[in-house]
Amino acid sequence: MKKSDIVHKIRLARLAHVKWVQRAKSLVNDMPIKEEDIPLTSDSCEFGKWFYLDGQILLTIFNERAVKEVEDLHNKLHDEYVNIFKIYFDLSNIGFFTRLLNNRKKVSDEEKKWAKYYLNLLEETSNALIKKLNIMETKINMADEKLFEKYA
Repeated sequence: MKKSDIVHKIRLARLAHVKWVQRAKSLVNDMPIKEEDIPLTSDSCEFGKWFYLDGQILLTIFNERAVKEVEDLHNKLHDEYVNIFKIYFDLSNIGFFTRLLNNRKKVSDEEKKWAKYYLNLLEETSNALIKKLNIMETKINMADEKLFEKYA
């Protein structure tokens, strides 16, 4: 894989992540969002699909600790989102038919305050994740193209 391909895929993954966070914000701000629009698990969102497939090339470029930090932030982000999800959707009745009927719950003002609190935590984690990705992208861009020839 060429250096430009790696950078391009990082950018696409970061964009997918930003869109995922925007949908979580929309949910908290009472905009119509379906539960499946914001995947719960870290391996089912677009960023996670990239990270656990093409993104594994990062392990050949960076040390394991740096890549693990990205993974840990991504997992933390999804853990924080679960707190929001529980406020807006009924976890006891998730299934095909409830998805068709949209099982979004009525949310109290107190629950909305908690959702905003969890969203703030999620945004902080998201910012840290984006910062790590930006650093990785910068380092890749600064590296000599010859270093990536072995991944072609």
